[in-house]
Amino acid sequence: MSSKNGRKPAGSPAGPYGGFQAVRRWRDQLRESDLATVATPLSPAGLHLVLHDAIEMLDDETLDEVAAMPGAPFATAAMAVPRTVPTAPIEWCAVLLGRGTRLVLKPPAGEPGLVPILVAAAGAVGLPLTQGEGHGALAGAALVVVMGEDDTVRSVRQHHPHATVLGFGHTFSVAYAATDAAIEEVARDAIRFDGRGCLSPVALLSPRPLEEACGALAAAMERAQGDVPRGTITPAEGAAIRTRRARARAEGVVHEGDGWSVHGLPPERFEPVGLPRSLSVHHATEATLDRLLAPHAGALSTFATDGPAPPWPHVRICRPGEMQRPPLIRQHDGIDWLAATLRGRSV
Repeated sequence: MSSKNGRKPAGSPAGPYGGFQAVRRWRDQLRESDLATVATPLSPAGLHLVLHDAIEMLDDETLDEVAAMPGAPFATAAMAVPRTVPTAPIEWCAVLLGRGTRLVLKPPAGEPGLVPILVAAAGAVGLPLTQGEGHGALAGAALVVVMGEDDTVRSVRQHHPHATVLGFGHTFSVAYAATDAAIEEVARDAIRFDGRGCLSPVALLSPRPLEEACGALAAAMERAQGDVPRGTITPAEGAAIRTRRARARAEGVVHEGDGWSVHGLPPERFEPVGLPRSLSVHHATEATLDRLLAPHAGALSTFATDGPAPPWPHVRICRPGEMQRPPLIRQHDGIDWLAATLRGRSV
């Protein structure tokens, strides 16, 4: 049997551990996971939503394409799982384990999140996925993947000089939307991971009058909160939201409800800082968009738009509503991550 693109299907064995056939069984087990005992800052509904998103990106046809990519896999790999995005390791697990790479996941200290579930499901289908604690979890791996603050990435590079380190430091994402329908989708982007993580929109840029854009986003955020409630926030996050609220009351527009807030501010107040279920809104047109974002261009990860797009090739462009659901085959912060997880492939 072959897939419609003529490649060997993902269900075919590959590698010493069952390859993508085992990955497909692992994926199907994750669909049935009991999340009752999983502790994350997300609400139960929020965790179910992002887990569903991550699993559905591992469709059979996409796994076929990944399986057909030429190159030699790394024998061993380790990943430091980011605190803000508990589903982040799922796509890396699927690709690395499918190729036969033995993988260790290092969860955030004191927050195992989904890692025990991923490991248990992998063990049930014979995939070489384990969990490690502390800095030792990354030691000895040929490939090390780390996502976090820039200082964290630098530290990992320094402590693992003999490994190939794929480091993804601080980046941010924004959305540009004019229509009510597109603004509704921006709110749906913002509820995933409660607005944390590099693919979350930190702000809405809109050519509409500020009060009008804020009102449309506020109504959408209220509806989104009703469908998927926000989880917990830290005292530092709460303080940051209050600080921005005070500024918006003095200089712009404030809308807020249970679990969400919208702060309309002048464009010069734009900051590439994400806060949980709290978006800033800035008036921007196609003529002013480049000037607003250019100072931060090197750190811009994803730009969702129903209109103009910045001319920077490393930035992922998508429609509103797709920010937090990137396809498996893509550039990640300008890096061909699928090529980078093969030995000797240029990125």
